[in-house]
Amino acid sequence: MSQGLSEIDDPAEWDRAVEAFEFVPPGQTASWSESHYFRGYNIVRFVSAKPGAIAVQGILKRSLGITRFVVENGPILGNVCNEETFLAFVTALRERLGKTSIISFSSIQAHEPVHEIWLRKAGFQRPWSTALSPLTLYVDCHDNSRLEQGFSANWRKSIRKAERNGLVFETAALCDACARRDLFALCFETLQLKGVAMPIDMPMLEAFGRDLRWRLFFASHAGKRVSARLVFVSGRSAFDAAAGTSAEGRKLSATHFLMASVLKHLGQSGVHCFDFGRIGPGRYDAIDFFKHGSGGRPIVYLGEWTLSSRPWLELMMGTVQFFKRHERW
Repeated sequence: MSQGLSEIDDPAEWDRAVEAFEFVPPGQTASWSESHYFRGYNIVRFVSAKPGAIAVQGILKRSLGITRFVVENGPILGNVCNEETFLAFVTALRERLGKTSIISFSSIQAHEPVHEIWLRKAGFQRPWSTALSPLTLYVDCHDNSRLEQGFSANWRKSIRKAERNGLVFETAALCDACARRDLFALCFETLQLKGVAMPIDMPMLEAFGRDLRWRLFFASHAGKRVSARLVFVSGRSAFDAAAGTSAEGRKLSATHFLMASVLKHLGQSGVHCFDFGRIGPGRYDAIDFFKHGSGGRPIVYLGEWTLSSRPWLELMMGTVQFFKRHERW
């Protein structure tokens, strides 16, 4: 193997390797790769020669003679990473994958100008079709007294309504099959109403359930679960993964009650920062409005990047993505 990187085959070994990083995004964990096995994708994982500097796990796709290495939520850039290490890593990665391959990154680390400089020096560019919003909100949740001060008037009103209606906050283990079914049902009902495809399925949730970093929360009314939220916790950071609320729950303002309860619970558990996931205008204005009511501060992700020795291939892929998605999100 090249001096710039090492390849890891075992998912358990991968999770041990990324323990050196302060924050590991959900798309860079063994549970994520295990949840994709049944889809027939080839998962490949690499770490830099310098421990704790760079780690990247992604899907290797081959179609129509084009090889693409697609990385969700990554790569992970550690505090010990520098320009020399990054450039050596990318050079070795291209040699391993083949220099005609297209490498696509979608990083959810906060934007750092020096990281962008390294990416551009390595030959990365912004993709022709930027399909994912680079914006998010970070909610500081380590101080519960200050947390509530940041809530909007609409949030406070909705939380009081939910409390008057007797909603109860509940934590659950994702390894519990009943809890997984309830989460899936609530997510399915919500996304069907919005006309959005389900990003999760039961085999995926079962794989996540073997990783204790995935946390599941419910709001219940009269013994019935009416709202659910799935959160990934890594160190002092947490990431919003999936959510759903029933028609009854929406009438009871369960979404606001549950989110406020989750933030308080995470803060008491030692989490300092909650990442609300991508935000952006357009089709999901109601979700965007809800998230802004949390009082979170806007953050720009490092975002999407591609590296290709054949720009026309990248243009073709971008055109296909544009017509498939019809809008930026």
